[in-house]
Amino acid sequence: MGEVFQWLGTPEQRARRSLAGKLGRFSYFNQQLGYPDWGSKTVLDFGGNQGNLLMDRNCTIRDARYYCLDVLKEALEEGRKTHPEAHWVHYDRYNRSFNPGGVKDLAIPDMGVEFDIIVAFSVFTHTTREEMHSLVKELLALLAPGGVLAFTFSDPFYKSLPGYYNGNNLRWRLEQAREVNPGISVDQLMEQSRGAAWCSVVDGSELYVNRNGLWRDESSGCKNYDIFYTVRFLRGEFPNADIRPPVEGHMQHCCLIRR
Repeated sequence: MGEVFQWLGTPEQRARRSLAGKLGRFSYFNQQLGYPDWGSKTVLDFGGNQGNLLMDRNCTIRDARYYCLDVLKEALEEGRKTHPEAHWVHYDRYNRSFNPGGVKDLAIPDMGVEFDIIVAFSVFTHTTREEMHSLVKELLALLAPGGVLAFTFSDPFYKSLPGYYNGNNLRWRLEQAREVNPGISVDQLMEQSRGAAWCSVVDGSELYVNRNGLWRDESSGCKNYDIFYTVRFLRGEFPNADIRPPVEGHMQHCCLIRR
């Protein structure tokens, strides 16, 4: 089940949210960024949900210097309950899965602060390619001199779980979707993806090669939108970035861009 269903799905799906957890995301970025002195940093958790970094028991970010920006009001309200000294900012931007009633192309709000570190875990795995570029540009402008933006992406053909799962990231996602919709032909979609530089998947069943996915019915209910980029392709998109492989048991690569 995708994360969108944990917040916007049926009551049964929403009830499973507490079982999912977000542990390990601070540890992931801590390793990717070379173990910085987080206690002295002002940090923006872009798309941080209910405070994904703070939920990691290893987190050393000071609450007063932590900002969480997300399109999900309910998630922010949950985070505020547990960490009232942190900053919780609603970003009412349109996203077909997570905020279909939001404002399209809404700019990131001015929070009145420059950030030493901005992280985005599994945000640009759910936006279009064009949105990724426009949002990355806006986020870089929010960095203090010497600051760094770190965001994750999923390489469709990378095998992230050796010894546990023999397939690649795309197959793993499609097989997850098939648990809900047994009619999905995973092998057929995998064959369709052969040679793709990037691809997107709508509702776990429709694959679009080297292009953004399309919604056939905008009025339909809660759906997943997933987008995958090969390492080689993303290096071409952000030539000044440092791209690093997954760590801490996660499945996503990390793209680091410094100001």
